[in-house]
Amino acid sequence: MRVAIDINSVLPYYTKGWISGIGRTTKELIEALNQIESLPVDIVLYSQNTKGINGKLLNTHFDTRHLYAPHKSWFNKLLGQTHLREIITKYDLLHIPHNFEWVKKPERTIVTMHDAMFFARPDESFDHENAQRIYPTLAKRCRGIITCSESSKRDIMHFMDIAENHVFVCPWGYRKDLFHPEKGKKRGNPYFLAVSCSMGRKNTMSVIKAYESIVKQNPQHELVLVWPNIPIEAWRYCNQDHLVNHIYINSAIDDERLSVLYNEATATFFPSRYEGFGLPVLESMACGTPVITCNNSSLPEVGGEAAIYVDPDDIEEMSRIMERFEQGEIKKSDFRDSCINQASRFSWERCAQQTLDVYMKCLD
Repeated sequence: MRVAIDINSVLPYYTKGWISGIGRTTKELIEALNQIESLPVDIVLYSQNTKGINGKLLNTHFDTRHLYAPHKSWFNKLLGQTHLREIITKYDLLHIPHNFEWVKKPERTIVTMHDAMFFARPDESFDHENAQRIYPTLAKRCRGIITCSESSKRDIMHFMDIAENHVFVCPWGYRKDLFHPEKGKKRGNPYFLAVSCSMGRKNTMSVIKAYESIVKQNPQHELVLVWPNIPIEAWRYCNQDHLVNHIYINSAIDDERLSVLYNEATATFFPSRYEGFGLPVLESMACGTPVITCNNSSLPEVGGEAAIYVDPDDIEEMSRIMERFEQGEIKKSDFRDSCINQASRFSWERCAQQTLDVYMKCLD
């Protein structure tokens, strides 16, 4: 039996040097599948663009098939009315790992829906109104849905009226070769870290304002933000006279540098209002660094009993936690073992095996 995996969300990694969270998890899944010996299915990687950038760049032993055509929504809608993908890949089952695609035979398709944010916390800047219209058309008719947390499964079932036995949970993992505790002397001043920043549900401005409350005490800790394409209003806020020498912004970094930042941080702040999974929580804990996050959506599944939970709107509590770390009342070392143990519950190897199990159930 032959499974075709659409890898178009991965290709920006090779063409633009960056990759979305969806593309990143798809890439990790494929690489984990590539490490499994004696797969029960044949896997083919399907790519589509006019430049010929294709699955061979992933350097796996999987077969690859490429369609020289634009990867645009208008074209994909036309493509979905044809059997062209089937003819090119000869699949028995098609896996769409990026929430939605127009397909000719949804009954021979599984889709990874990473969350139901477009219903639970719609955002105009992400065209969520359109997602509300079209995503359920595939979700209701496809062979099965994979998602990354029990929280996302509940939301998918609730908002799109999907049967429980139609949705399979395959939690994400982390790269153990990158995200692990590093020994060695920390460089520079201590700092708090916030990653995957944005002005919306990621709630990064609350972290900044919490830190601003302790700046008047001339703290030893700085605040480091990993924030690609930071909005001008956030940049201006961080560059006020009383903050400019305390807050440092990284616009784009690779995973190697991200691991260093996690390792050297005193704590990671991730007070998101909604997550399908929450990779920063897992990756920070894998490095032995405590996480301050929120008790909503999927975050308690990932953080377990090792995380510190705050209300996303309680800036004063976030500030008090920073003060307690600053004054040594809370120590990073107190959390190291519990964080590492919690992170060890997740792995890409386990995710890949669970995904294979879904393939076999849907092919049976």
